[in-house]
Amino acid sequence: MKHRKIIFWGIFIFCMSLIFVRYKISINDEGYGKAWYFGDAFSSNNVKSAAMYYQEHGFSSNDYLPTYNYQDSIVGNEFIYTHYPPLAEWMGGISTRLTGSHSEYVLSLLPVFLSILLFFLIYKVIEEITEYATESFIAASCLVLSNYYLGWASDLHQHVYIEFGRWLFVWIWWKYLKQQSTSWNIPLLMLIYACICFVSFEAYVYIAIITVGFAWVLTKKIIRWEIALLLLVPVLMFSLRMYINYHHFHDWSTTIADFRHAYATRTGVTEGYSELGRKMTLRDYVYFLPQTRFIRLGHFYLFPSAVLIGLCITGLLKIKSLNKTLFQLCLVVYFSCISWTFLMAQHALIHIFTLRHLAIFVALTLGFGLMSYFEKLKIDFHKKNKSMFVLHVMMIAYSIVYFGINTFYFLYLKYGFMYPHFGTSTFEVTSMFK
Repeated sequence: MKHRKIIFWGIFIFCMSLIFVRYKISINDEGYGKAWYFGDAFSSNNVKSAAMYYQEHGFSSNDYLPTYNYQDSIVGNEFIYTHYPPLAEWMGGISTRLTGSHSEYVLSLLPVFLSILLFFLIYKVIEEITEYATESFIAASCLVLSNYYLGWASDLHQHVYIEFGRWLFVWIWWKYLKQQSTSWNIPLLMLIYACICFVSFEAYVYIAIITVGFAWVLTKKIIRWEIALLLLVPVLMFSLRMYINYHHFHDWSTTIADFRHAYATRTGVTEGYSELGRKMTLRDYVYFLPQTRFIRLGHFYLFPSAVLIGLCITGLLKIKSLNKTLFQLCLVVYFSCISWTFLMAQHALIHIFTLRHLAIFVALTLGFGLMSYFEKLKIDFHKKNKSMFVLHVMMIAYSIVYFGINTFYFLYLKYGFMYPHFGTSTFEVTSMFK
């Protein structure tokens, strides 16, 4: 691709400019500037609350667990949160102790810094794994220009920590199995896996599948000392997480009951604990869950959901014809991506940010899908196939309009460079004309 370096740095400047503009939007924005599709303002406020408590009372006063609702003015409204791993809150607490400030803008400096590193990491990982420069460059560019990257780059909670760790683990483990790195990388991989596990439960199984699947595809061996050590990490981290809760409750029966409550809340197995307000039914699994995932997919990435799925499938088939090993790696990544949907179906149904698990699969296949589509487009154009040409025009027009509304208007302009001039209170295109 001609002028790739110029395009790369142009994309970098654009992305960093938008991240800086969005960095200044408050997590208490009255609209959706840092919420729903463009961040997790609720959880970011929880991180800020925990960091403020750590700053004023230290880490040990509440048994190292995060304290939520501490920053509001309601006396006694705060509570200790025991359900999720607390590393994001700990990082916020460390930041407040170092800087003396619990401002959300100070707390988001580390996520922004990691987002900058993630920008380069995405390009590097995809190019090295696929070994196709043009396809990888196109796919990486589509990813960093999407809501997956730009909308969440300054989020205080899990997103950046998980994604940076996920991409780093996949890259280093792949290089190790390809015999491009030494055994000294195993302790590093264990550390990365441990950090991911202590940020969220979401990546426990994801990384485990990557660990075993990549080893089988690249070496045809899964009985390895490295795999044993890596799979020991989530066991140890989960044990540590439970011990911290035990240290707080001083009772194993209460600790286990608390965890069961957290699990029930996120799976919807019982009506009393469900975040949906009801028990998950068969219809939710076979219709509602796929429907919501399908609708939201296009909001998280550049292309409309149906187009994105079509391009990724086309790319996967193209990869199969070019490189069987890469095709198998893509399948491993895909099964890793959907693992959380099966383990915590209700959580995946409710929260759009769980679509981040698909990012590496999208990046591996999208470039090949787009290149294959362009080839098909040229063939139909030269053959003057009118019916296919009409279909191409319709799909391209649909994609452009969708991108124009979802990404260009909302992400780049309304909650980006033009904020707050296009309004802050609603998620409607028509609000700017009122």
